[in-house]
Amino acid sequence: MVQPAPASPLFWRFNPEIYQRMGMKCSDCGHITYPRRKICPECGSFNVKEHQLSKTGKVHTFCINWTPPPNLEPPIVNVIVDLDGGGRYQGLITEVANPEDVTIGTKVEMVLRKVMTDRGLNIYGYKFRLVEEG
Repeated sequence: MVQPAPASPLFWRFNPEIYQRMGMKCSDCGHITYPRRKICPECGSFNVKEHQLSKTGKVHTFCINWTPPPNLEPPIVNVIVDLDGGGRYQGLITEVANPEDVTIGTKVEMVLRKVMTDRGLNIYGYKFRLVEEG
């Protein structure tokens, strides 16, 4: 079976949810959601607008994956982050030598990094790195 080629970097650059971190905010209840939706999942309102998510936040929960899919080197630390200003974002931790350094409540920031290479094409996305508190 032939596997489709990965999407080009140009495609992802023009996707506002990916590179511009666009979520949506309900004008009625204030709930912030990512990815964008046409209906607020909190109150059911159609009165929603685009909202740019913050690049910083705190780890809500995480999982250390010692047996990731092909093309990824273990260990992979998957996180769900409560972003400053509202909303949640799921991603991977980068630039950490010891995965046990990640804990719930750890401050993190989004950085653009290579996620993998697929058939000679580099795939980029947001990852999180730990923020030094001081």
